Amino acid sequence: MAVIGFIKNHKKVIAGALILVLIGVGAYLLYEHLHPAQPVTTESQEQAETQAGVETAADNAQVPISTGQAQEAAQQIKYIVTSGQQPQYVVYTTAAQAPAAEKTAQEKASADFAIVTDPANPAETVDTSKLPADTQISLNQYNVQAYKKILHTVSYAPKAIDDPSPKEIGYSVAKKITKDGKYLGVGVDYNFDNKATIVKLEYTW
Repeated sequence: MAVIGFIKNHKKVIAGALILVLIGVGAYLLYEHLHPAQPVTTESQEQAETQAGVETAADNAQVPISTGQAQEAAQQIKYIVTSGQQPQYVVYTTAAQAPAAEKTAQEKASADFAIVTDPANPAETVDTSKLPADTQISLNQYNVQAYKKILHTVSYAPKAIDDPSPKEIGYSVAKKITKDGKYLGVGVDYNFDNKATIVKLEYTW
């Protein structure tokens, strides 16, 4: 009854709050519709090997990354090239099929975003939409996984600093739920002193 009375006395405030929430959700959905993420970005090989190039691809995919992450990805791409290796994915297809093949490779690799380059013209950005549909192409694709999809954690707590025998052990598994690396998971701990098992919900960022 108290809840019903509260609702009746504050129905205008509650209605206003609900309207604001609906407006906020609607604005977010509209923005997502008008500004869809672009998980695959085409760049020159030279650009892909730079921090700025990686950050551009991440921005296009709407995946927040740190400066350190961008630098590390750029260094890995540059190492692949300078060491004479091929990236894990090389797109062999026609110009017309290139976008679909690139997207499939990005999803298959579980990458947060991907950078596609033309190894034959490292200073240029290839635009397959301007090529004849049946043009055979070979493009390098660098799939970047900024955040792991699944996190596994094993924990161990000793009885004391000078007593390594276990007081509590635990295991948890969490799945990425946002593009910027936030995770939701479940875990189980066992306390040897109390002989108790604890099930827990975890949020990691």
